[in-house]
Amino acid sequence: MPINQDLLAYHRSIGDELNISEKRIRNLIGSSHWLTDGEHKESILRKVIAEFCPEIFRIGTGFVCYPAALDEQEISSTQLDILVTSKTNPTLYKSGELHFVTPEYASAVVEVKSRLNGAAEFRNVLRKLSLEVRKIRDYNPNCWAGLFVYNTEMINPDSVILRVLQEITNEDPLCAINSVCVGKSTFVRYWGNGQPNSDLGDFPTWHSYELENLAQAYFINNIVSHLSESSSEHTSNAWFPIEGSKELHRLNYVYLSGGNVERF
Repeated sequence: MPINQDLLAYHRSIGDELNISEKRIRNLIGSSHWLTDGEHKESILRKVIAEFCPEIFRIGTGFVCYPAALDEQEISSTQLDILVTSKTNPTLYKSGELHFVTPEYASAVVEVKSRLNGAAEFRNVLRKLSLEVRKIRDYNPNCWAGLFVYNTEMINPDSVILRVLQEITNEDPLCAINSVCVGKSTFVRYWGNGQPNSDLGDFPTWHSYELENLAQAYFINNIVSHLSESSSEHTSNAWFPIEGSKELHRLNYVYLSGGNVERF
């Protein structure tokens, strides 16, 4: 006998799991130990991503190390909240969740924040992430980059985020952030060749979406989709379950190369 499925409810439960886990540590430590609270939230997200990603990948934290030419100084990245690497590739060092790799082996990087409010805070965080992934993409252009924000006090933050993304990228596609998730429902995605059903052409564009209680799951699923060798349109609803696709829930867009944030 077939089993009835509710994939929409299932993916909403992913966000519920994240938010329940987030609150547990806050209930124990209050608001006096923000560093511990932030580290815990990073660990929660790493755990959930690891549950869905192909097992060939390590989901940890760590640093990207850049070997220098003979007359240059060797450098490394700042610590990356989430660093995804393939188990088929070597590491310079690993201990538990902590990994050190050279840039060609960084498959995805994610910055995690407990809370961001206002354009200035988003600009500082996104610029830092953009600079980090730009250096990685000199060696590995396919590295995925995202920002995950648990909470915000901003109302309708997506238009601010779109403006900041365009600004900090400075028309360089290698600086582009692939996805941003803010809270339970605000999701932003970069379409490097344009979104096929948007009628905006094949220009690099960010779209923002209002996905009720699904933004966190869609963020995670976009990482999984990027890391997977193949995917099928016939089964995509299992990962992106909004009826008629999320394009029905579009809010605004902005091009990589100039122009203002526009409403769909």
